[in-house]
Amino acid sequence: KITARNSNFSLLPNSTTMKTFVTAALLFASASAQKVYDPELGSPQEAAAAMEAELLNVMEDDICYPDRPRPVRDGQRNRFNLLELSAYCEDSNGITYEWGGENGMDTADDCAEFCVVDVPEEALYQVLRGFEFNCGSGECRCLYDEGSIDSSNAKSFRDSNYNNRSTKGKGSIEKTSGNTRSTGFACYKRVGAELIEEDVTSSLRGRN
Repeated sequence: KITARNSNFSLLPNSTTMKTFVTAALLFASASAQKVYDPELGSPQEAAAAMEAELLNVMEDDICYPDRPRPVRDGQRNRFNLLELSAYCEDSNGITYEWGGENGMDTADDCAEFCVVDVPEEALYQVLRGFEFNCGSGECRCLYDEGSIDSSNAKSFRDSNYNNRSTKGKGSIEKTSGNTRSTGFACYKRVGAELIEEDVTSSLRGRN
């Protein structure tokens, strides 16, 4: 079963907003833990440290794994939805996809941007199913149907599984697998693309 993740806030890494929010949240957590003291949690300082650590983990997920990346290519806003953390994407038969990968990404937004914008082949862009992202390692995998990647377009990626003999997925992403945090990857499904407003306006003006 696919479980979409809901987030109450979205932060941009290295932004002034993020730094301000993180500082305020940690101060609040520390103050709260010391006011509501539970002996079973240790000293007030230990309780505050535990609360701060948990809060940081939650915020890290929201920064690394935004719910809905929206990269733009050729005037089209591509829509991706986070299906599940710590999971691989699968087709309706429970088979994982062919992928082309790149390293050094900071967030899932970066990964989406790479798959949509930085991979130049139009044919691959048209058949992109989604992507998998590992925040811990910075690994990004753009997902395609079996047979989409070959020796020519594989040059757009640092690594790929196209030449191994395992069966690859086909069609829309319908399932996820791997429900432990040890898998590292999060599954994102491409759910559509739409013209951004200014391009729609320009197109309409051009017809008049």
